[in-house]
Amino acid sequence: MQLGFVIDHSRCIGCHACTVACKSENDVPLGNFRTWVKYTEEGNFPEVKRSFAVLRCNQCSSAPCVTICPVKALHKRDDGIVDIDPAACIGCKACMQGCPYDALYINEDKGTAEKCHFCAHRTEVGLAPACAVVCPTEAIIPGDFHDPRSPVSRMRQDHDLTARKTEAGTGPNVLYREAAPAGLVPLDTNAAGGYLWSNPMPWLDMDAERFNALQQEAEQQSDARTTYDVDHRPWWGWKVSAYLVTKALSAGAFLMMAILQFAAPAGADRMVFGASILLPFAGLFFLAVTGALLIADLRKPARFLYILLRPNWSSWLVRGTLVISGYGAVLLLWLLHLAGGGVGVGSAATGRDPAGLAILVTGSLFAALTAGYTGWLFAQAKGRVLWMRRGLWLHLIVQALIAGSALTLILGPLFLYTTRHSMGVTSATLLVGLVLHALFVVLEPKLSPKNREREYDRASELILSGPYARRHRWVGLFVGVVLPALLLLPPFPLCWLLAGVLALVGLYAEKDILVRAGQALAIS
Repeated sequence: MQLGFVIDHSRCIGCHACTVACKSENDVPLGNFRTWVKYTEEGNFPEVKRSFAVLRCNQCSSAPCVTICPVKALHKRDDGIVDIDPAACIGCKACMQGCPYDALYINEDKGTAEKCHFCAHRTEVGLAPACAVVCPTEAIIPGDFHDPRSPVSRMRQDHDLTARKTEAGTGPNVLYREAAPAGLVPLDTNAAGGYLWSNPMPWLDMDAERFNALQQEAEQQSDARTTYDVDHRPWWGWKVSAYLVTKALSAGAFLMMAILQFAAPAGADRMVFGASILLPFAGLFFLAVTGALLIADLRKPARFLYILLRPNWSSWLVRGTLVISGYGAVLLLWLLHLAGGGVGVGSAATGRDPAGLAILVTGSLFAALTAGYTGWLFAQAKGRVLWMRRGLWLHLIVQALIAGSALTLILGPLFLYTTRHSMGVTSATLLVGLVLHALFVVLEPKLSPKNREREYDRASELILSGPYARRHRWVGLFVGVVLPALLLLPPFPLCWLLAGVLALVGLYAEKDILVRAGQALAIS
């Protein structure tokens, strides 16, 4: 059984009765919507055509919100409805990023996610969803797509129906008859000209919309304009940007310590022994900050342990939590090993400290996974195509090397554990990391996910030549890559320290741009 809708736009009059009925039936908060009507217009005066699009959850056959939810709050019922258990939801907002249709929101009063659930409480007693009952033109037709005798199945056989974003691989179960493409394809329209009644949307990125209008004009595929829509906010902000940086600092600290271990010359145990203590302590500190940021970003922070108590093993939020926990355990084990008589730098790598060597190798693996797992998490965010970039996990590991080497250059002179050899190795690691980072930046336009190329290109252009381009070029690349590389050339610790600071400034800018640009364009 697979319940779904056919929305017949040959009948829809854009009256919003479905929206009102849905809000009334389900007590949807002010400013949130489970179903809404989008207006688009095409042409120029006096030949202008307005079209309507009724948008909502698509009750996907392969629902990405179910996959990414870390606590099984979202689930696919036997009747095909994708529903939410509010008692399990932790308010992590990952499902909003996983949905390509902008169908979920956070109920600010309850702190949990909500969405269209096909009026399950009505369906279970044989009643149609409220939106279908109230529609004056019977444009909303509910039914079971697995029943060949149902109205929706017959309409699918008899008419040329379309669906939204089938390229995302979600298997949507809301089909449209005679809907204007601009209403279903966000890239074919823009809100740069303003909405009806000139009402501003608080969360609408107008700079991105204006740039989108220029791109749309350049493609010459559509002159459609969005003239009415509901507000969709970017659910992840500075806390996620900061989490990406603190996680890179934590993972990079151990990776840099491991590099110093293996690069240390014979008899150098005491020369850089401080690095084997200070960098793991720094790793623990930034790992604790990372955890604090993740918990603080939850709308139900008291439920954060649900990730471990009722885990959804398909979600990289759960897998990442285990990786971070394992990494923290290895950091503690390394420090306990040193406190218990472990020799330190050089000895573990040369085999004179086999237990230390085992911890070092294991810790390096966990550090790399800690840095890179977010790439696989972002790949599950099918609503944010920019984040689905191929190879992002490897780029994140490179950025962790930058963060770790920059941190080492900053802390080294302050704590006087450095030698010319160790600082040389660290500066060389930073330089290699900066070069690899620049290479990834050059390759980014070619790393789009399969079947989402057009959407990826439009989002990527926001960074390359759109509203985020200036910050990307001058802060992310010039301040964060070019200047540090130049400052690494003179053999002066003060120059190296400044190079480390600038590299971290650029790294934060790049990660913040990724988070913000990924949510800048409308996806519904």
